[in-house]
Amino acid sequence: MCAVTRLAATIGLFSLALTVNALATPENPAGAGDGRSPVVAGTDYATSPTVRKIIDPLSLEPPEPPTVTIETANEIDRFIAKRWQEAGVRPVKVADPFDYIRRVTLDIVGRIPTFEEVDAYVSGPRKDRDRNLVNRLLSSREYAEHWAIFWGDLLLEQYRIDGVENNAYREYILKSLEENKPYDQWVREMIGARGMVRDNPAAAFVLRHKADPDELTIAATQVFLGTQLKCAQCHDHPFEAWKQTDFIGMRDFWGSTRRRLGRVETLTNRDGREEQVRYDQVVSGPAAGGVFLTGAVSEKGGGVDGLADLITARDNPYFARVAVNRLWAKMFGRGLVEPVDGFKPDNPPSHPELLDYLAWEFISHDYDLKHILRLIALSRTYHLDTAGPPAVPARSASRGGAGTPAGGAFFERMPLRRMTAEQLHDSIIVATGLDRRGERGAGSPREPAGDRMTGGQTGESRFAIDIRYPAPGGSFLSTFGSHDRNTIHERDPSATIPQALALLNGELLNDAVQLHDGHPVRRWLRKGDSIEMALRRLWVHTVTREPTPAELSTAVRYINADRRESAIERAFADVHWALINTREFMFIR
Repeated sequence: MCAVTRLAATIGLFSLALTVNALATPENPAGAGDGRSPVVAGTDYATSPTVRKIIDPLSLEPPEPPTVTIETANEIDRFIAKRWQEAGVRPVKVADPFDYIRRVTLDIVGRIPTFEEVDAYVSGPRKDRDRNLVNRLLSSREYAEHWAIFWGDLLLEQYRIDGVENNAYREYILKSLEENKPYDQWVREMIGARGMVRDNPAAAFVLRHKADPDELTIAATQVFLGTQLKCAQCHDHPFEAWKQTDFIGMRDFWGSTRRRLGRVETLTNRDGREEQVRYDQVVSGPAAGGVFLTGAVSEKGGGVDGLADLITARDNPYFARVAVNRLWAKMFGRGLVEPVDGFKPDNPPSHPELLDYLAWEFISHDYDLKHILRLIALSRTYHLDTAGPPAVPARSASRGGAGTPAGGAFFERMPLRRMTAEQLHDSIIVATGLDRRGERGAGSPREPAGDRMTGGQTGESRFAIDIRYPAPGGSFLSTFGSHDRNTIHERDPSATIPQALALLNGELLNDAVQLHDGHPVRRWLRKGDSIEMALRRLWVHTVTREPTPAELSTAVRYINADRRESAIERAFADVHWALINTREFMFIR
């Protein structure tokens, strides 16, 4: 057994072998499930031709939050607590401040918090500290960079798109998030885009789908309406309500949309290499028709302008609900409607009144994505601990209780979620100081957006937003399951042997933990910290908690076993390597 493995075993960082920890999954990190319920087979629409296809209309007014006896932080909690009370479900305790700052920082900006951020939050005044933290995170550039990855998966952003300048699509997504552009405006821009991307960046959405009416129909209905029409493209499916005629009706909106090949120009990038770029143009005439899924009609008629109007209409029962459900699913690990692309009458939401309340909040605040994220992050429901067994209703529906919600989730505890590839990558960068920004906070500036993505592909010490998508095979992001951006689908959360090997023996982590000039331990020791104090800081900086007395004493002995400076540095690197290889580091708790 090597010294590092002995250290890990002695400190008690790993409850199982290292490989098992690296392969841990949310379903069994500590014996708890993730609360998902099995998929229920749908209606046989072939034999039930009159069954309803369209979900219930949005309520004419926002639902009134119910009165409950449980402590709440905002209206979200009142809707959630009503279900708990009806079913006799007891929520778990609220997470401690260390877990909360780690969770919300990972969810909003995609990385772990630094020691300095944790210390300021935990030791500072309690009044409004959560609100101040969330507002600081949402106002940072890192918010836009992290959520650009989320929206990039849905919008199939790629570095190279035929007829589009390299990286232009990502820059459009980033700028829209940085400006906090109203979501309905953003969607209207993309659907109704015309011209060249250099003049109208939103045209990248159309050109990404080759201006092909079939591709655009599938993408727009799935992303913006939470409805999958892919099967209806070529046939009527016996277990789906939507028919080929519905697909054709939606496709007709794109009937006059075309790609016009443009001129080729030669550009010189920052590396001095010449690149040839073709600037294609999106052309969309007035001749298109279209029949919207809900039967609604637009004053703008057919074509893409009419489609953009119908999709973003306030009375569209899908648009606002689908958007807030995607945000909820990102923050909680599952949606109020699950799967998130499964909006249909026979798949009702777990909390329909809450979904409508959030949709109305979204609409009444001009489709402000940050407003919904702020509501979620400040709710008591989001503050709940991950520890505890899944809920078992004390009162079943047959005994006058609510029973299990239709969606199968009470949200009585937070699910333990595995970090995404990008969260893990960026957290390693921050934990080891490879960002080269010293005591870095959530609002720290980065290089201008236009300068991103111009370097080589191999520099994995950059943040995930600076790496071209799709990530190349064999890279850290690819190994840990980054999205291929070829089709719209959920990521595969499965753990693999290559992932374990990348953490145990991979170049990125093994180089990162060495005490280079930017490493936080080197910075703390230079400031005069003792070995014990540096270790305490390292625990908070890496796994966002204080070390236990046993962990600390064992780590101190390990560091002090050889007092030579080079040996101390190697020992600190070993401890840091062991911490990053724990389940605590890899999961959002």
